[in-house]
Amino acid sequence: MNRIRLIQAISEAIIPILGVFYFNWGLYFILLFYFIDLIASEVFVYIKVNKIIQFQRINFSFQLRYGRLIFNSLLVLAIIIAAHFVILLLSPTISLYEEFVAFIMYEDTGIPIPQGIILLPLVIFGNLQQYKAFFIKNGRYRMSSWKELVFMRRKVLYLTLIGIGLGLVLAYFIVVPAMVYILGIVVVKFWIDLKWG
Repeated sequence: MNRIRLIQAISEAIIPILGVFYFNWGLYFILLFYFIDLIASEVFVYIKVNKIIQFQRINFSFQLRYGRLIFNSLLVLAIIIAAHFVILLLSPTISLYEEFVAFIMYEDTGIPIPQGIILLPLVIFGNLQQYKAFFIKNGRYRMSSWKELVFMRRKVLYLTLIGIGLGLVLAYFIVVPAMVYILGIVVVKFWIDLKWG
């Protein structure tokens, strides 16, 4: 196992845990953090596929290359929408708009800048560093299959959708504390980052 990947997975797991225990972040707050990472990761899949195709001089039609990527992007959209249904089942009185604005405008102690201004560049920077360290520097783009990359990403998205489906079932039939959902999300994300990150 790559030490850098382990450190990155641990740091991504620590942020929401610290948020819960020290900054009173709720489940939706943490999901918004992960949504930003999910979208940034999806963008970098497009970048990786284009790098592979460009380097390997593969000539594919738009439909073949982007059709598979667009399907993955639709899965990302389905994940985000389904997660919102879970939140609405758990907290029927929640104002998603107000929570979103609170997330963007949130200021950490000692940093008088809204996190929306800081967080997006940090997530993009983290994904860029991962792209450079695990994809460019070690030359994976030279030998990787763009189809395998797309389908590996799809497998992760399917697993995420299954997890959200489980969350929907739990939220509909049983009352489960938000902390259980948060820990489940963090553990599964940590495992995915280690295995496929």
